[in-house]
Amino acid sequence: MQRTLVKLFRFLPLPFAYGCMVPVIPFYMLFDRRGYQASYRFFRHRIGRGPIHSFLSVYANEFRMGQIVVDRFAFYAGRSFKMEGNEMPVFNRLAEAEPGFVQLGSHTGNFELVGYQLRSIKKMGVLVFSGETETVMQQRAAVFSRSNIEMVPVSDDLSHLFRLNEILRDGGIVSMPGDRLFGSQKRFNCPFFGDPAPFPAGPFMLAAQRSAPIVAVFVMKEGARRYHVYVRQLGAELDPDLPSRKRAEAMAQAFAACLESVVRQYPTQWFNFYDFWK
Repeated sequence: MQRTLVKLFRFLPLPFAYGCMVPVIPFYMLFDRRGYQASYRFFRHRIGRGPIHSFLSVYANEFRMGQIVVDRFAFYAGRSFKMEGNEMPVFNRLAEAEPGFVQLGSHTGNFELVGYQLRSIKKMGVLVFSGETETVMQQRAAVFSRSNIEMVPVSDDLSHLFRLNEILRDGGIVSMPGDRLFGSQKRFNCPFFGDPAPFPAGPFMLAAQRSAPIVAVFVMKEGARRYHVYVRQLGAELDPDLPSRKRAEAMAQAFAACLESVVRQYPTQWFNFYDFWK
């Protein structure tokens, strides 16, 4: 099915593909009750929208999610997307420097898309969820083979952390999500939309222990073939003599603040369909 989609998107207009999702989304809202309720509570209680507005926002959230998936397969089929924003020099400056650094994504917008179009002389290790379908993994591998990027699947024995540490030690870039607990349950509870929420300690401890810079990257959809890229360096102002755990926790809190700011600007592009605060 997914291979067929890739072939279709070589000539299928994106607006047509988007339009096909309009009658389908209500079924997701109806049958995925847990996801619907979590999303509704987010818009109702965290964003502060009324009942009807929250319901419509859940629909818009699901629709945006569908667009992101369509865009991913369209890219696999050879379509191009425009990446706007004036903050890429932050990334480029770090990519040209000798030390490695940590790049954090999140379940917002289309972080994966900008990764496909980055060109860096540094080795980049990208943490990927090994439960993805075979077609998605094959397409990723095909795209990454044209750049200096290595996929590092999440493993039950946490061996992926050792590989990421090696890449960072050798002056490469480690790219991973900063808003999900993968494998290890070590966390920092950070203020997020008014209440403490769990953020994974791993990415921030990895950066702190190696005194590596850390940046947050957000790739937000603003048009049919247009995205805006935001790059934020975290913890640059911190005392380098600060103990690594305190430094890591401060960077986690900075990331949570950045994520909240972006989500408030693009609330229907945070794809989180469970209670994030538990």
